[in-house]
Amino acid sequence: MHPIASYDPVTELPQRQMFIKYIDQTLVDLVRKKKVLGAVLVLDIDGFRKINETYGLDAGDLILHEIGRRLTGAIQPCDMVSHTNGDEFMVLLALLGTDRLAAASSALKTAEKLHSILTEEPFQTGEVSLFIQVSIGLTILDEHSAKISQVLQEAGMALHMAEEKGGNCIVFFNSRIQTRITERLSLERDLAAALKASQLHMVLQPQYGQHGQVTGAELLARWTHPVRGSISPAQFIPIAAEAGLMRQLTCWSLRVACKTLVALQQRGVNHPLSVNISPQSLLQPDFVAAVKTILDKTGAPASRLIFEITEEAWLDDLEIAAQHMRELNQLGIRFSIDDFGAGFTNLTYLRRLPIDELKIDKSQVQDLPENMDSQAIIQMILGMARQLGLRVVAEGIEMATQAEFLFQHGCDALQGFWMARPMPIETWMEQQAK
Repeated sequence: MHPIASYDPVTELPQRQMFIKYIDQTLVDLVRKKKVLGAVLVLDIDGFRKINETYGLDAGDLILHEIGRRLTGAIQPCDMVSHTNGDEFMVLLALLGTDRLAAASSALKTAEKLHSILTEEPFQTGEVSLFIQVSIGLTILDEHSAKISQVLQEAGMALHMAEEKGGNCIVFFNSRIQTRITERLSLERDLAAALKASQLHMVLQPQYGQHGQVTGAELLARWTHPVRGSISPAQFIPIAAEAGLMRQLTCWSLRVACKTLVALQQRGVNHPLSVNISPQSLLQPDFVAAVKTILDKTGAPASRLIFEITEEAWLDDLEIAAQHMRELNQLGIRFSIDDFGAGFTNLTYLRRLPIDELKIDKSQVQDLPENMDSQAIIQMILGMARQLGLRVVAEGIEMATQAEFLFQHGCDALQGFWMARPMPIETWMEQQAK
């Protein structure tokens, strides 16, 4: 009889250590002695934290218990399901035969079946029915699986790739995944070094009003790697977030923005500057103090700083975000919701938070003015912004017809290649001083 401590009290499933022992025994008895293949699956519930925050921990526990029940009912007696951590489950498939291709096919089919039973039927929590989404990483257990740690690492890598793809999918581990993960880890180390070695720099893209006047500008981070060359922000910013480097990157960006504001002021230019602020940084307890320190050291006018924050910032901890935003707002800093329209912003946030500006995502303007649906969405956003007293900037403008439509319907400013590409800060400052 197994001790109670070996089982999770919420799901009544084996916990991680017991599961690992079972894998180890399977590896010795079946894989190495009898050449019978197995597989390990790691399942993660996408966005489970939001369920706990919205419906409460009791509702979350009910869902976890039901997940365990569904998984256990869908596997063979020789297999095992474990609740290993939080919203993570693992499954061992023990008897998949001796043919590798057949074993891989069987494991994938089982993963698809488990995915279906978890995502196609709702979970009942009181009077609420909830559907969930699940990411699954899968690896084969064979005679080359030298250590348990290797097996778990491979399954974890595959799960990471599933989440990178947007979640709610299954990814089978292979050597290409390992190469990609190794490459990513290398970039993490290089980015940490780059922040210390001044390999990163800022460029500036101006924003224009209806009559061609400059109304402000956005600062954009760029990384020139000494070996790899230019690395896109779309690549290195997610890496910074995962590697815990966003605080450093955000503070560096803010220092550059403040120094640029001071230099502009000395040249008699008073345009506001927008800088992207990490949601992770905004939620840090000492972030407001860090911003005050940078403002004090640089002497930059806070009233000409605009912090752009992407929509997902509001999904983690609204109250803390709101508190820090109000404190920064009191200093004179304004806030803009970046990429507005690309996600699913809860519109009540627009009245609960000190927002001054909406920045319409380029995905909403790229089909203007021909697409009637795009027209309707843009007019709805502009109308709502007028009612709430918010300034609106549209980004990604590449054609005169897009600009004409947006200005005709009340957009305050535009940003994009049609007006100006990102340029060195010094180049722009020289242009403004003329």
